[in-house]
Amino acid sequence: MIRHTLNQLLRWPRSQRWLLAGSLVALLSVFPFQAAGSEKSASSHWAFQPLASASASLTPGASPIDSLIGTQLAKQGLQANGPADAYTLIRRASYDLTGLPPTPEEITEFVNDPAADAYARLIDRLLASPAYGERWGRMWLDLARYADSNGADENMAHPNAWRYRDYVIRSFNQDKPYDRFLREQVAGDLLPATGNAEADLDQLIATGFLALGPKMLAEQDKDKLLIDVVDEQIDVITKTFLGLTVSCARCHDHKFDPVSQADYFALAGILRSTRTMANTNHVSRWVETVLNLPDNPAIIAAHDQEVRDKKAEIAALDADTAADKREERLKSLKEQLKKLESAGPLLPKAMTVTEGRPMDVPVHLRGNHLTPKPEATPRGIMRLFDGCLPTPVVNGTNSGRSELAAWLTDARHPLTARVMVNRIWQGHFGSGLVRSPSNFGLRGELPTHPELLDWLAREFTASGWSVKALHRTIMFSDAYRRSSQTELANATRDPDNLQLWRQNRRRLEAEPIRDSLLFVSGKLHQPAAHSLGDLEKNQEYYRDDGASFEKPTRAIYLPVVRANGYEMFATFDAADPAVHHQNRAATIVPSQALFMLNSSLALAAARDLAHNLVKSPAKDSNARLHELYLRLLGRPARPPETELLLRELKPATDASAPEPKTADWERLCRVLLAANEFVYVN
Repeated sequence: MIRHTLNQLLRWPRSQRWLLAGSLVALLSVFPFQAAGSEKSASSHWAFQPLASASASLTPGASPIDSLIGTQLAKQGLQANGPADAYTLIRRASYDLTGLPPTPEEITEFVNDPAADAYARLIDRLLASPAYGERWGRMWLDLARYADSNGADENMAHPNAWRYRDYVIRSFNQDKPYDRFLREQVAGDLLPATGNAEADLDQLIATGFLALGPKMLAEQDKDKLLIDVVDEQIDVITKTFLGLTVSCARCHDHKFDPVSQADYFALAGILRSTRTMANTNHVSRWVETVLNLPDNPAIIAAHDQEVRDKKAEIAALDADTAADKREERLKSLKEQLKKLESAGPLLPKAMTVTEGRPMDVPVHLRGNHLTPKPEATPRGIMRLFDGCLPTPVVNGTNSGRSELAAWLTDARHPLTARVMVNRIWQGHFGSGLVRSPSNFGLRGELPTHPELLDWLAREFTASGWSVKALHRTIMFSDAYRRSSQTELANATRDPDNLQLWRQNRRRLEAEPIRDSLLFVSGKLHQPAAHSLGDLEKNQEYYRDDGASFEKPTRAIYLPVVRANGYEMFATFDAADPAVHHQNRAATIVPSQALFMLNSSLALAAARDLAHNLVKSPAKDSNARLHELYLRLLGRPARPPETELLLRELKPATDASAPEPKTADWERLCRVLLAANEFVYVN
């Protein structure tokens, strides 16, 4: 019967077969689909269970991380690598925590320090560096889809987005407890005042997390605009904090995870009751809130004085009856006054959200706002974890964001801590214990070390959600400090290093590569201000001529323009700032080598580096070569390298031959900057 039916269908014209296929897809999108037995597998899925205790599996006296990894290595018949040498270790730790290489002086001091606590002091110094927040802040901005312009249809500038960026950097440097960090971004405007002016401002600025997404500002169906904003917020909240793809349930029940369409619209009601857009004019605008800063009275006074001066100048011209030839000047002054009074004083603002009118949203058939069900879905939170923690009831008089934030940060939550510790682990090993860091659902990867993941999550919450404490725990393990050398016997059994018998060799991301080029040449400077130039002055389309990307500050302070990205960043796989980005790609393409050989940035770095080497006093070629290797590659030159390079620099065997010129050193610097070893961390 089935064969006969298929044969008949195959005789249909192609257009009719496509029509049938489209109808079947539409039908399946209306009715929830679950594979046989999937309901049972969803309820028992590992990520939806309480955190397990690993105490029975731990070896007394051993690091819990190494104990749990060692157990699995033994089961697989794998022999762990020994520790990395001191040169490799300081370079690895420096890039992991600050995104910058160690200086030759720092390398020499660490390598020659015999004290037992030398490594611990190194980690503490790196964690205390302002560069730490810049490094890990950039990683967080990938998740938060940070950008300084809107993208989408109207690429308006985000003139105040930098305040959220700096809030993130500041939070990591302060080691703000992660649960607090999360609550501020979801509902900071609803938290009680702390009594500290800066902390209170941070609570408000943090809600920029919800406001930063791209929006179709010129969309004329404003109801669609608003529900699309909500959908984007649901996507970034659930992927970032829960590692779940909840936005899949907008059009139908989630095909794999236990998230219904009703769950989605209960959550949508919370965010639809939150005011993200200031207006829905022809080209809509987002909410920006004036910040209560000490300079505000002076700004207001200066504005008022400017208005008075304009009015006085206009009055003087009006009174001058002989000033017929100054009519154009009078007209110009009146236009200036009108704009000045209309704009008001330019007080500092931040992209934020505020509470809106509480409202429940009905389920939309197929996710279409034009086909809502008759009854509204009460605002609420997904009931995925009823066995782990209670689902709060949303107060009918507010949006429900406070309840959502509290639910997300409950220490009993099975996902919040797991997801974050997995991201921190990923930052130190190149991949997480769960290799799909923003999908812990049924279609995500299984954890390679489930007991270790849960132990780390428990430690994380027990430490008061301290991210810096988590760094120390991970970086003090033998697993982190292992050599990255490949052993054939191990690689044959475990080619992807799933069992962590070695450390992973990783290519640097775009930002550390750029920052390192400036750093090693002595040109990297901290930002003098947080201005983005023209972006601060207006909200017109932002068209950049490239000059904004040439500032010698760290890459995190450069503008992120959604419709006009920095070419160097694209070359080295920077994140798409329009969407949540769970990890960076690490492609190997010819354009990267060409950039390191020929770009103006690399050429300038080689030139400046060579000049600095040559002008250093009382140094011969051997000493300069030693310093160059330490500065660029984090290790001394090996004897064959020294012999070869000195011969190239000074081919004459006569001891009286002149020292190499600056141009000779510049060519050598170009060669070493283009080496793989400069952009890889062992």
